[in-house]
Amino acid sequence: MRASDAPQPRPLPSTAAPAEGADARRWLLGLAIVTACSWARWAATGSLKVDESYPHEATGTLLFLALVAGWTLLVLGWRGMLHRPPASPRRLAFTGLAIASLMLPMISNDVFSVLAYGDLAARGRDVYTTAAGLPQSAWFGWVGEHWSAEPCVYGPTTLVAIVPSALARGNPWVALALLRVTWLVPLALVMELSLRSAAVRPFFHAMVWLNPLFVIEGPGQLHADLLGLAAVVGGMLLAWAGRARGSWVAYAAAVFGKYSFAFTGFWFWLAGARTPRDRLVRLPAMAAVIALVGVVVFAPFWRGTATITEPLRALAGMNPGGSITEVAGILVHLLRGGGVPPADAPVQSALDAEHAANAETWAVTELVLRVVTLAFGARALVAMLRKPHDEARVALGTGTLVVALLTIASHRFQSWYLVAALPFFGLACTEAWRRWWLAVVAIAPTTEFVYVMPRSAVVLGPWVAATTGATVVLFLAWWRARYLRLEAPLAITQASNGDGAARAGTTARGAP
Repeated sequence: MRASDAPQPRPLPSTAAPAEGADARRWLLGLAIVTACSWARWAATGSLKVDESYPHEATGTLLFLALVAGWTLLVLGWRGMLHRPPASPRRLAFTGLAIASLMLPMISNDVFSVLAYGDLAARGRDVYTTAAGLPQSAWFGWVGEHWSAEPCVYGPTTLVAIVPSALARGNPWVALALLRVTWLVPLALVMELSLRSAAVRPFFHAMVWLNPLFVIEGPGQLHADLLGLAAVVGGMLLAWAGRARGSWVAYAAAVFGKYSFAFTGFWFWLAGARTPRDRLVRLPAMAAVIALVGVVVFAPFWRGTATITEPLRALAGMNPGGSITEVAGILVHLLRGGGVPPADAPVQSALDAEHAANAETWAVTELVLRVVTLAFGARALVAMLRKPHDEARVALGTGTLVVALLTIASHRFQSWYLVAALPFFGLACTEAWRRWWLAVVAIAPTTEFVYVMPRSAVVLGPWVAATTGATVVLFLAWWRARYLRLEAPLAITQASNGDGAARAGTTARGAP
């Protein structure tokens, strides 16, 4: 698809400029406050480690309040930009990326698990079939107690992207710098290409690159999902340029980095495929490309089929967390007269007790939720395949499938998992979905804010219960409008994307 083929952006009314500027200032101020909180946390603890390393309660409570204030400003600014997407978001997006890149680990300790696996992989150690080698990593002391006996659950493309950090030789500051260079340079390149592309429009950039969830959890806390997002958006750009095979390679890189990106493949299969023949021809060709990429990226780490099955087994065997399944287990346990483990209980013993008390409830709840997800997924797929072919429905249906998988079917949920769905809602978003995204971005990440306080803090328990409960309620909020009305008019994205993004793949040379 040539840039000239896409409709040009419609200029925003001049009256929108002051509001747009105010939204950007709130967004930047909120991001600066959140970043400053990460440095204040380090100063208060004397350590970059997050798990089992907390400030005193008074200091932690002040940090928590500042963090909530900064997040509120960030979300309010983003809310305004979803309603009035900046016509030229490049400067704001890259300024946000620069500020977030200064953030220290604060609400997640995952980056140190990432560094531990990368350190071992760089020395040729197996990280997929066993966790026995973790104590030999220079980063073992930085890994949280809960994760110190788990094999690597990140895919090989993520592991390859971690390996350069091994040059730090145990220095956390150097390791974080190396990881940011390795990860953020390709991310910035994809951002720049998408900002220049005529196939995407202001709403896309506001939904993806200016999203507080992406900015904080991606460049800020260095979750590997940012690599998957960069690969998916890069794949979209390749698809719109008519390079279908290249787009499938990018999709495969995302999936083999983190398996939660698997359902984004519906877009890569259906975008631009206007006829049943196009779709049929694509399936074996796409499968062949993905298989070839899998062989290449797994080759350096292969230890037999356990290289794939052990991480999947580890994921499946984890206790539910942050999900409908977890909340159902807690409620049933309390109704049966059970209690809540004390805040200072050893992590592993608390997890074992939770499993013993709730395993039966979890199994029943998961079965019901997966049946519900299958029904929602079938509805979305039927809408995507309906004639006449509609690129907006393909994008919206793909995003719907990804969100349903992550929020309903999955027994574990972390807010940053939702990053995988952002590009598709950037292309096509209904009013119900926009309300949902504003609500879930405002609430879901704040559950992790308690990591700036000790586990004995008075506010910790009520905050976790309230935010987790609210997040789970949101998983099923507006479910009719979100899951059963995929053909609704896409007035938001058609207005702010110049009516081009939703149809971006229509004229692309998609079929091989």
